[in-house]
Amino acid sequence: MLVELIILAAVLIHSDEKKATLVEPPTETTDKVVSGSKQKTKNKKQTQIDTTHWISSEAEISFPILRYHSIAESDGSLLKIPPAEFEAHMNWLKENDYYTLSPEEAKIVLSRKIKPAEKIIWLTFDGGSLDNYQEGFPILKDLELKASINVVQDKLETNTYCNEHDMKEMVNSGYVSIGSHTVHQFDLDTMAFTDQLAELSESKKRLDQTLNQKTMLLSYPNGKYNADSIEAAQEAGYTLALTMEAGLARASDGLYALKRIPVSPGLDGASFGKFIEDYLLYH
Repeated sequence: MLVELIILAAVLIHSDEKKATLVEPPTETTDKVVSGSKQKTKNKKQTQIDTTHWISSEAEISFPILRYHSIAESDGSLLKIPPAEFEAHMNWLKENDYYTLSPEEAKIVLSRKIKPAEKIIWLTFDGGSLDNYQEGFPILKDLELKASINVVQDKLETNTYCNEHDMKEMVNSGYVSIGSHTVHQFDLDTMAFTDQLAELSESKKRLDQTLNQKTMLLSYPNGKYNADSIEAAQEAGYTLALTMEAGLARASDGLYALKRIPVSPGLDGASFGKFIEDYLLYH
């Protein structure tokens, strides 16, 4: 009898171990964000954000969202920042302990009044020009700074804009996220609601499929939008939208009407730093 009980117990233990093996889900190492300005991205896709050590605030948190376009020699254009100047800007941010946000982190900051570091900033690029990849991306990667590039689908794969390979390489690095600047870059405020919804939905669908992601960020082309645009963005599935209105980002403005600070050429590192600090002081 004793022998039979021992055999039965062994069978049950083996059965439980097998069951546990069958139901245990596969583990996946996730990238976690820690407080402070030091940023390391070990995995290609961030699937979890650890906010345990983030800084909480009773008051509404505001922060700068910088708006860049092209990283190229200026030739008189206010939309082109020379590569040397851009590198100086990024070096200043790094040396002064600024934490660069991803869209996911920005949404948490705006929604929950917590932040990953004392000094935070969000770097954004509109258009997806090729120099964002050729000139801007290597600097961001070298300094371990994050940024968001909002692309126009109709311009992708042309000689002067990023292609699918470029976008995937940047996203897989962990330092760049890709958002929408719509399919055709039309002024949304001139379009009927149904047309706006179709434009925004198609853009999100293409990015989701191409990059295997859930695109959350929209940048209104030329800063043109209205109440229909906000409703269409929500219905299409975006969770944040950027304007061209100047100012600091605040939740009270609405998550679909976030203000940004345009960066113009002609600023070296020190001048850029003063520009940022003055903006924070007086806004």
